[in-house]
Amino acid sequence: MATRTDPAELPPPGALAAEYTARWDDLVGRWAARPGHTLATLGPAGTSSALVARRLADGHGLAVELYGSFDDVLDHLVDGTVEFALVPSAYRGLTRFHWHGGLRLQAFFSQVTPEYGIAVGDAAPMAGDGPLVVAAMWEVRHIYDEVVPAALRGRPVEWVDAASTQRAAQVVAEGGAELAVTNAPGVRAHGLRWLARRPGADIIWTLFGRAEDG
Repeated sequence: MATRTDPAELPPPGALAAEYTARWDDLVGRWAARPGHTLATLGPAGTSSALVARRLADGHGLAVELYGSFDDVLDHLVDGTVEFALVPSAYRGLTRFHWHGGLRLQAFFSQVTPEYGIAVGDAAPMAGDGPLVVAAMWEVRHIYDEVVPAALRGRPVEWVDAASTQRAAQVVAEGGAELAVTNAPGVRAHGLRWLARRPGADIIWTLFGRAEDG
């Protein structure tokens, strides 16, 4: 069973890189030896997490399970419903995975997300200086200030919390918000259009499994 390493005993960075290369190789070997391992991440289909999980699944014979929150992903990993969890480094609750005594960081890798930005439905935001209702995940709210058009800059924002980029787009499509901070699949899936956008980000993706299994 894997044990935690005392920070005072850590090897130099080059050795750490070699260790995690070895972890990735070991993980891929386990997947190849027994196709069909279950990988859990945040859904629904179209979230950046789901897209990355699907790439892994297609390349390594994995079965993907999508959940409505990373809390659900954590619970199902701990109770053995799924064998692995894919969690982006940008997720604010990632420390719960790192510090869980029953889990182990199996591997990590870099992958670029789709485009992100501000999307709108059929009607453009009303003119004026009143509040704008914006649906977004907490983790990507900052993108709003980064790309908001000059015509809307300075207007107050009333946030509608969304569990995923896809849910944020859905809220706008259903009339629950004027704008969404979402990704390109969310825009396409819910018939929105871009108001402003930016390229995707190069994110570190972490793969966790149960310590007893690794």
